[in-house]
Amino acid sequence: MSENDYSHYEIYTAGNLIWKVVPPILIIFGTVGNSLSIIVLTRKSIRTSTTALFLTVLAFSDLLVLYTGLLRQWLIYLFKTDVRHVSVAGCKINMWLVYSSLDFSAWILIAVTIERVISVWFPHNAKTICTKKSAMAVIIAICVLLLALNAHILYGMGFQTVLKETGLPELGKCLEVYDDYHSFFNKVWPWIELCVFCLIPFFVIVIGNSLILLKLIKNRRRTKTAIMPSIYTVARARVGVSGAYGKQSSMTAMLLTLNVVFLVSTSPVSIYNIGYPHWISGASPHRVAKLDFWWAVVNMFMYTNNSVNFLLYCLSGSKFRREVFRIFLRRPSCVDAEGN
Repeated sequence: MSENDYSHYEIYTAGNLIWKVVPPILIIFGTVGNSLSIIVLTRKSIRTSTTALFLTVLAFSDLLVLYTGLLRQWLIYLFKTDVRHVSVAGCKINMWLVYSSLDFSAWILIAVTIERVISVWFPHNAKTICTKKSAMAVIIAICVLLLALNAHILYGMGFQTVLKETGLPELGKCLEVYDDYHSFFNKVWPWIELCVFCLIPFFVIVIGNSLILLKLIKNRRRTKTAIMPSIYTVARARVGVSGAYGKQSSMTAMLLTLNVVFLVSTSPVSIYNIGYPHWISGASPHRVAKLDFWWAVVNMFMYTNNSVNFLLYCLSGSKFRREVFRIFLRRPSCVDAEGN
């Protein structure tokens, strides 16, 4: 056994076990969950809202992430087969789609948050601003922007001949084909990806949800201190505001839940990608084994975010939950007057 061999360490074996066992669970759960989300969100009583459109697109994006990213990793560890090694096109396109779809899911959450901010702060203008056409325009713009941002992968990744430790030439598959690009991809790009995939979504989401909560609190206080001409009027006003507040609170709770899970599950992999070039430099075999283990852990966290949204919708979205009950109890769905 070579002194540079790290595969005999138990922590390395544990990492391999994670890659073999967890991905099929997440893929099955995510496939069923995202498919059910699409079915529910496209039903007549829900699909009229722009939020439902954004969340439907998010479900499709999450499916793409699972099948281009997580499925590939599982096949590598279980069957020693890598789609990126089949051809140069497979290498370029798979990497491009994985990075773009991960970023796309994050930015759809940004779009949903901004849409809810507009709905809460400018309710009278929301119907003219937050339309299906404007939502589709935003979705297309985000998609084009992120595909263009990650298009450098199509240029810089590929196959090339490299020298092995023995000095013999070997075809290296799916790696940086230029020295300058190698430096960019390993030292500069992780910081850009951290901003695009984590930091910008985090700040927009936190600020957006803070604005929503602030407005809801102000509305609730204003309702309590309002002076009405009669008990009957007070009762009617409170019922109306309470209903509106409840709907907004339900949506806010769902957004907060989605956003907290997104942040907790995606930030570790971004931090890992930034630290890896420094940690791996001069690393001992035992440290390499530990880095492999933590790579498995942070990836499972990240892909969990793309698998559990259906569960989050059910836990925090009352209207979504009612529609799920209608489907499974086979009750006819009628157009719900309640806004999403």
